[in-house]
Amino acid sequence: HISGLSAKSYQNLSGLTSPEFVLLFVPIESSFSIAIQHDLELFDFAWKKRVVLVTPSTLLATLKTIASVWKQEQQTRNALDIATKAGALYDKFVGFTEDMKKIGQNIDRSKDAYNEAFNKLSSGTGNLASRAETLRKLGAKNSKQLDQKLLLDEE
Repeated sequence: HISGLSAKSYQNLSGLTSPEFVLLFVPIESSFSIAIQHDLELFDFAWKKRVVLVTPSTLLATLKTIASVWKQEQQTRNALDIATKAGALYDKFVGFTEDMKKIGQNIDRSKDAYNEAFNKLSSGTGNLASRAETLRKLGAKNSKQLDQKLLLDEE
């Protein structure tokens, strides 16, 4: 019966999550004991054929062991999945920090450009604000008044 089960290769069926062996249930403990006493190599023979002999007293322990192995295997797969996702998250975070750095540099450049433009508007001799104010004093027809703070920076 061991050779027959082994030949069917149940453990290799696609789509099944199964151990790499088949369980052969021997329902009568005494029959199992007699078979093992008669052939001391029976258990090893079955094992080499990827068949595990189980009896009423070993079936539950065997099934619990298999369940435990499956649980460990699932946890290992989960850990690998977590590691993969953690790596992707880290890479995304690095990209985000690079983007934030670029944004900061662009803000600094924008501030520098703003300060340059504002200086042309209100600082130094011949700035735009003082020239416009000179035109108003010379009689330009205006309806609005220039903010006096812009004229204070004149050198």
